Amino acid sequence: MAVEVFVPNKGPVTIETIEGGEVLGWSWLFPPYKARFDARALNAVRALSLDGACLRTKCENDPAIGYLLLKKFTELVVSRLEATRMQLLDLYGND
Repeated sequence: MAVEVFVPNKGPVTIETIEGGEVLGWSWLFPPYKARFDARALNAVRALSLDGACLRTKCENDPAIGYLLLKKFTELVVSRLEATRMQLLDLYGND
């Protein structure tokens, strides 16, 4: 699965490629609860979809679970930001 961002005058740019068993989305956790990246299947995909509103409620009701999920998904956010930074350096860095 290619995680992409649209770059004006260049089109979609792959930020990261994720493999089976990896997490694609985290937008359900952080307001405004909208995707920040696009995704494109590079081959057949089997995916699970979770109810973000339900998960947020469970996190509010059980702070231990909420904290655990926040730690795990924050690692994912940092990874995607690092991958984005590297791609931006490739696109706009000095030749």
